[in-house]
Amino acid sequence: MACIRTYVTLKIFSESFDVGVIEAVLGLAPTSIRVRNALSPRWFEREGSLWKYSSKDQLDSTDPQDHIDWLLGRLSGSAKTFDHLRAAGCAADIVCFLEVGEQGGFTLTSLQMGALCSLGLDLTWDIYPAEVRA
Repeated sequence: MACIRTYVTLKIFSESFDVGVIEAVLGLAPTSIRVRNALSPRWFEREGSLWKYSSKDQLDSTDPQDHIDWLLGRLSGSAKTFDHLRAAGCAADIVCFLEVGEQGGFTLTSLQMGALCSLGLDLTWDIYPAEVRA
């Protein structure tokens, strides 16, 4: 798959847990954070808080494997931390954004799958065709 642009984002969502604590728990500074606002007109802001950590603008690579490895390297040894976060009411997953220009494919290696499984993290592929530019 001719990938034009890619990045991965770890998302941790909670209706009640203080997501501001996640930085200390994981040892990673978030790339963005949204704190629950019960008065917001937007339902998703009323639902809960969201903590994100992304490879966007961190790597020059257009290979999604590089971005997944980058994130998994930072999460190595965090399986119990994710168990504790889930026990505290958090939901966590990873989204891999891909902008593609041609037909093809990509691979999620068995090592990557094993690391994702040990962390209890699902990975969603968010694939977009490249915009046609005149």
